[in-house]
Amino acid sequence: MDLLIGERIKKYRKNKEMTQDALAQALAVTPQSVSKWECGDGYPDITLLPTIANFFEVTVDELIGNDEISAKEDVNNNYFKVVHNLSLDEQLELSFKYHQKYPRNWHIATSLMHIITRYHGDKADEYRKLCADICERLLKECTDSTMRRNAVKAMCMICNEDEVGAWLNKDTTFWYEGRHEVFEKRYKLSGEEEKYWMMRNAGNFLRVSTAIGRLREHKSFIGKPEDSIAWNIMYLNILDGITQNTIPDGWICEYFMQYMRLSAAYFGANDKDSGYSYLEKALELSKRWKDIPENTALDLGNPLFFGETKLIKNDWHIQLPNNEKLPSLLGIKHSITNLAMIMEAEKGWEWFDEVRNEERWSAILSEAKALNAL
Repeated sequence: MDLLIGERIKKYRKNKEMTQDALAQALAVTPQSVSKWECGDGYPDITLLPTIANFFEVTVDELIGNDEISAKEDVNNNYFKVVHNLSLDEQLELSFKYHQKYPRNWHIATSLMHIITRYHGDKADEYRKLCADICERLLKECTDSTMRRNAVKAMCMICNEDEVGAWLNKDTTFWYEGRHEVFEKRYKLSGEEEKYWMMRNAGNFLRVSTAIGRLREHKSFIGKPEDSIAWNIMYLNILDGITQNTIPDGWICEYFMQYMRLSAAYFGANDKDSGYSYLEKALELSKRWKDIPENTALDLGNPLFFGETKLIKNDWHIQLPNNEKLPSLLGIKHSITNLAMIMEAEKGWEWFDEVRNEERWSAILSEAKALNAL
């Protein structure tokens, strides 16, 4: 570790507006000794450190530059403000130096791992054990979720492929979410184009699915019928754009729920023709869904965006072209709520009250009950 005694003595002396001669007299040493200390040509005798520290009213750690504030200044000024302006080899050299100097500084540790995995992947065998040791220590001692996540990501770039899953499972962040991004980046760095695009397409769906899940929840669903109509039409237009104006099997459940919400909103707005139109569309989708066997891998359409990614019926997973499964989490719906149950619900679907006693309503309800009985 570099000692900063000379720099600190000079700094503290100037803060006191003292000359080197005055300080030498106060410490009972020669002016030449003070000059050598401040120039970095030598250090004070170890027995003199407490005296110097007491004179400047600081701790010995502060005097030698081993305190937390000094370490932060050193890391910020001499590492992070410098490292990205260096060549790749120089980045690696400086990162090793500062990791050895501050082995428990997790920012430096993850920076070192990133530099190794991003720019020196050809030396994976040489650095794999080092990265594994850093990652294990960080997961054991560091509570910062971002650094834990970054360390695991970096480790997954350099470990053997059959070890990726085990590393992801070491941090709860990756038990479900974000796994595809790790594989996507790994395949990109390794130049495995086919695997990269497989994960890229799956990632496209998962990101779209997450956005869809967020859009689904909106105050307009429970506001005025006219507001709900406007919001759900906009939502439906988004779905049509994603699916290219078709309804692939993998999107049946999402369209079904939109049709039900629009049906209720139109009934609430006293537009019965539109309300029944969307209700009947929902019934047709229920029939179509019923005919699909359980756990079928469903087409998502739009192959330019989603590739051959499939959605598994009634299972919160997607299926990749190599038959591997990934959790889909919160996103588009994977199952259809019983239509008859929604139509008979007393809470949440009050706009249906406008037509519950009508013959056309009863006919649709009878079909929905019969469908459920099959």
